[in-house]
Amino acid sequence: MTAMPSDAGDTFLEQVRQERRLALSIAEIAAAVTSIRDDSAAMQQLVTRTRTLLGVDMAYLSLNDEAAAHTRIVETDGVWTSEYRDLRMPLGAGVLGRVAQSGGPVQTYDYASDAMLVHDPEIDRIVEAEGVRAILGAPMRIAGRVIGALMVANRVAHRFDDEQIFVAQTLANLAAVAIDNTRRLDELTDAASRERARAEELSAALVTTQRVVDADDALVETIASSGGLAELRDGMTRALGREVRLVDLTVRYDIRDAAAEIGDAERPLIALSARSGAAMNSSDEAGDPFAVMAAMRGDEPVGAVLVDGVLAPGDEVVLQRCARMLGAYLSAQDRERGDLARRRRELVDLLLAPPPSGLAPVAVRQLGDYGVREGEPFRILVGTGSDASLRDFDHRLELDFGLALLRTRVEGEVVCIVPERAFVQIERELEGPGTRRRGGLLVGHSPALHMLDIVPEEFALVQRVLDAARKSEHPRTLVSLLSYGAIGAFLSRVTIEPTKQAIADTIGPLIDYDREHRTALCDTAAAYLDAGHSVARAAERLLVHENTVRQRLERIEALLGEGWSLGQQGLDHHIMLAANRLVGE
Repeated sequence: MTAMPSDAGDTFLEQVRQERRLALSIAEIAAAVTSIRDDSAAMQQLVTRTRTLLGVDMAYLSLNDEAAAHTRIVETDGVWTSEYRDLRMPLGAGVLGRVAQSGGPVQTYDYASDAMLVHDPEIDRIVEAEGVRAILGAPMRIAGRVIGALMVANRVAHRFDDEQIFVAQTLANLAAVAIDNTRRLDELTDAASRERARAEELSAALVTTQRVVDADDALVETIASSGGLAELRDGMTRALGREVRLVDLTVRYDIRDAAAEIGDAERPLIALSARSGAAMNSSDEAGDPFAVMAAMRGDEPVGAVLVDGVLAPGDEVVLQRCARMLGAYLSAQDRERGDLARRRRELVDLLLAPPPSGLAPVAVRQLGDYGVREGEPFRILVGTGSDASLRDFDHRLELDFGLALLRTRVEGEVVCIVPERAFVQIERELEGPGTRRRGGLLVGHSPALHMLDIVPEEFALVQRVLDAARKSEHPRTLVSLLSYGAIGAFLSRVTIEPTKQAIADTIGPLIDYDREHRTALCDTAAAYLDAGHSVARAAERLLVHENTVRQRLERIEALLGEGWSLGQQGLDHHIMLAANRLVGE
C-alpha cells in the first residue's frame, strides 16, 4: 500500500512544512545563542529573537535566587517601564513567580482578573503601568532544577495556543542549555587559570564538556531537521566517536528503521543501568565488549543507548547525556502517540454515538483531515480476533498509512473509518493473491457509505456480520453482507427495519422462545435446514447429541406448525433464519 487520500496527504504535507519552518527558526535561534559565550549577550539575543518569532509585545528572562526566595528579570525586549525591567517577584506569586518554581508552562489570559494567581498589590501596580494583560511563561531547568523562566506577554487579553507554548518551552530549554554550557565552560576556564598544575585534568574535562555540548547539538539538529531516531543516532555517534545503537522500549514494533533489536542479553543490563543510573559493561557471544546506558522517563526505562568497545575516560559522561536526550525524545514521542490515539478515539466515539444535535463543525473538519467527508465514499472496518492478530493488523495499518487513517480500539476490536481509496488498498492487502487467514483475524466492512449520520446503524450491522462469520467459521478474512451470497446481496440493498419486521412475522415464535427460555431453537432450525434436513449433520455442526436435535425439532414444529421445513414454508423460514443471523436483534 503506497498511496494516501490526496486531501489528507495535502493536509499532512502542509502541517509538515509548517513544522519544518518552525523547526528551522528554532534552529537558527539555537545556533545564534549557543555560538555566544557571553552569558548576558546570549540571553539578550534569546529574548529579542523570541519576541520576533512568537510575534508578541514583549519577551523577558528571569533567574531564580533561591536564598532570597524570589526571581528577578535580567533581560528584556519590548518592555517600556524601568520598574518592570527591574521587577523582582516572590517565588509562587504572579505568573513569573509561579512558573519560576513550577514543572511546566504557565499562562494567564488576563492577569488582572485571574483569581488563580497569587497577587501582590505593588506587583499588580507595576504590571498595570506596563499595560500587560496576557502572559505566558516557560521554566528553564538545569539538571532537573528550575533556574528561572522565559516569559512572553501581550498588552491585550490573549490565549496562547499549543504551538506558541511549545515554541516558548523549546526556547526556554535552549536558554537553559546555553546558560548551563556557558557556566560550565566559565567554571572550567577559571579553574584552569587558578590551577595550572591541573591543566591536563581540566583540559580533559573541557573536552568532555565539549562532547556533551556536541551531544546537545545533535538534539537541536534533530529538532531543526524534523528528524527522528536515525538523525539522533547519527548525532550521538559523532559525539561519542563510535557507532551507537538506540533501543526504543515504548513501542512493540519500530517502523522507523533506526531502533536496534534488543536481545535477551541486553534486557537485564538495561534494568541494572536503570536502577544504578550508570552504564553497564558486558561482552557479546564473540567476547567483544559493549556498554549499555538506560534512557529513563522518571523511574521507568523507556529505551537505551548501546555502544561497542570499552568506555574511555569521559565517555560515560557523554553516554549518560545521550541517554537523557533519548529518554526525553522517546517520552515526548510516546506522549504524542498517546495524544493522537486519544483524539482518534474521541472522534470515532462521536461518529458511533453522535449527540442529538449532530456532529459539530470542528468534528466534521477533523474527519475531513482523515479523508472522511459527507458525500464522498467511505467505509467502516471492524477487525476482531486474537490479541496478536489485532496487533499485527494495527501495525500493518500503521506501516501503510501512518497518521492518515482514522482508527482506534473499541472494546477489544480495531475500528477504522476509511475513505474508499484506502479501503481498496486494505482489501488488496487482506484478499490479494497469496494472502492467508492471519491468526483468526476477521475484518468486517460496510458497503460504501456517503452520509455520516448512518454510521451508528451501519456499524451495528458490520458487527452482526462479524458475529455471523464467527459462528459459521467463515473461511475468508474480509467479510461483509455480500459474503453471504444472495441473501447478503438482498439485505445490502433493502431498508433494514421492514426486513426486521418480516423476520419477526415469520420466525417470531422461535425468537421469543429463545429469548424467554435461553434456548437455541433458531440456531438449530438454521443448522437443520443448512444440513439439508440431516439430523446427524446438524448435531455435528451444533456439537450436541442427535436426540437433542430431534427434541428441539419437535419444539420448533410445535411453534411454527407442521411442515415448517418443507416447500415454500421451508424456503421462507430458511431465508428469514439467515436474515436474522445478519440483521436481527
